[in-house]
Amino acid sequence: MGCQRTITGYRIDRPTGMLSVIGHTCKGVSGPTNFVIDLSGRWHYVNNSTADSVAQFDVGPETGKLTPAGRTAPVPLMMALRDLD
Repeated sequence: MGCQRTITGYRIDRPTGMLSVIGHTCKGVSGPTNFVIDLSGRWHYVNNSTADSVAQFDVGPETGKLTPAGRTAPVPLMMALRDLD
């Protein structure tokens, strides 16, 4: 793919627990250190530690494929992402 820093999506086969790769993306990714998926399952947020930002990705409803949403937010300090119930 030519990228050193990527996010890889996986599908879980429920009966066997086996993983299969859905796809990779490196667009909008710079030193990904952690991530969170929102409660609706529609958005995936990645903490880009080397760019001091958080990037938003769309999660494909049928496939789970990640597509860059084209939105990032600057984060001046190192942080960890987490779900809020």
